Amino acid sequence: MGIVAKQSISGSIVSYIGVFIGFITSMLVVVPLVEPSAYGLLGILCDAATLLGSLAMVGMGASGVKFFPYFKDADKQHNGFFYYLLVIPLLGVAIFFSLAVILKAPIISYFSQNAAAFADYFFWIFPWAFFIVYQNIFATYSNVLMRIVVPRTVQEVVIRVFNMAILLMFAFGLVGIRWLVALQVMVYGIAMAINFFYIARIDKLTLRHDNAFVPKPMRREIASYASYTLLASVGTTIMQKVDSFMIAGMLGLDFLGVYRIAMYMGIISEIPSRSLFAIAQPIAAEAIKNNDTSALEKLLKSVSINLMVISSAVFLLLYINVDNIFALIPNGDKYESGKWVMVFIALAGVINITFTFSLNILQLSKHYMYYLPFLIFLSALGILGNKLLIPYLGINGAALAKVITYTVFGLLLTLFVFFKLKIQPLTKNHGKLLLIILAVLAVHHLLPVLENHFLDALYRTVIVATIGIVAVYKFNISPDANRIADKMLKRKK
Repeated sequence: MGIVAKQSISGSIVSYIGVFIGFITSMLVVVPLVEPSAYGLLGILCDAATLLGSLAMVGMGASGVKFFPYFKDADKQHNGFFYYLLVIPLLGVAIFFSLAVILKAPIISYFSQNAAAFADYFFWIFPWAFFIVYQNIFATYSNVLMRIVVPRTVQEVVIRVFNMAILLMFAFGLVGIRWLVALQVMVYGIAMAINFFYIARIDKLTLRHDNAFVPKPMRREIASYASYTLLASVGTTIMQKVDSFMIAGMLGLDFLGVYRIAMYMGIISEIPSRSLFAIAQPIAAEAIKNNDTSALEKLLKSVSINLMVISSAVFLLLYINVDNIFALIPNGDKYESGKWVMVFIALAGVINITFTFSLNILQLSKHYMYYLPFLIFLSALGILGNKLLIPYLGINGAALAKVITYTVFGLLLTLFVFFKLKIQPLTKNHGKLLLIILAVLAVHHLLPVLENHFLDALYRTVIVATIGIVAVYKFNISPDANRIADKMLKRKK
């Protein structure tokens, strides 16, 4: 996993820089200065644009990764691959943007009671979604060229820096709510442009293409795969966003604002997967093309345990400091009702990324059509869970529904991939890591609580982190992490 480790580490560093910027924005700008209703409005518009964008991409993100090995030829500008990646989503934009306009009335009706402001900004969703589509398309092209760091920097750092500046302008009255939305949309336009200029720099882009290079059987295969991937990406997006839509519709934008702040802190546990998946997908596609099951399973197990180690560490740090975090941030009491949302979302993240690379592999394999029923079922499960739990548990119910959904998803997906591909992500080290997590939690609950929240967080984090790091290293839970640690220790000597 040399190139995977190198690129994913660089990408993860960038991601955590972005997390730090996002944390500063959330804790020092949004919580003390921005009303939950305004932040909730921005969030529901972003989620709606993301959903529309995932439809309009018509599956070209995953399709690009899967089929690039068949086009790959630097001397021939990859046989027109960029042209197809650029043009095909335009069809999706035309179809799904038109469909969204047609469905405007029932969409707005759903939010009319508790999130009426959504209607005033409905049409801002369209340019936002367009920028998301091509920001992702250009990032996909960069990913298949094994260059993930710049697109990751754009997504995790550049967008967040602009977001912080815009929210500060809004908080201090320099712009109103309309300009807050408009500037947010423009940020994604800038991100799209940066990604385009980057890929133009690292590769000779051309719109030249030869339709004869793509025989009819491959066209049918690409169309079939893209169709299934489209439906799957929509299912995935619904799983990720259904809680926001249902909280806004059932509880209102104030509750959504609180939920999104807590959710943002919780999803930190999933951040490492973004870089690792981006660089591991092309390698998995190559292994599938070569029918190398051994290499594919080795990659799957390595990705799974590495992500479980990192995400579990983040979950533990959030869990042991859940009360300290909201006590220390300015105006934390305004958002404190979301503290268990943060914990549940972090736990859901651990479960999700431990199993989800199996889905990426399934998407890239010849059995891709089988995962669609799973996503439809799990999207329905997510909707049902929110419908049942939100009325009784409020925003905590939405977060708990996500934990249940990802648990069912992970177990069913693992069984299915094993049945079809004879590979699975779990090893003995996953069990050992689970025992370490339980032991660390037991130590945390035995520690006395200090009155000073800062000191309590500091000493608690040092003790728990020390025990966890030593245990993970001693039991060689992640061979990749141990090799990196050994190299660092040798350099110090």
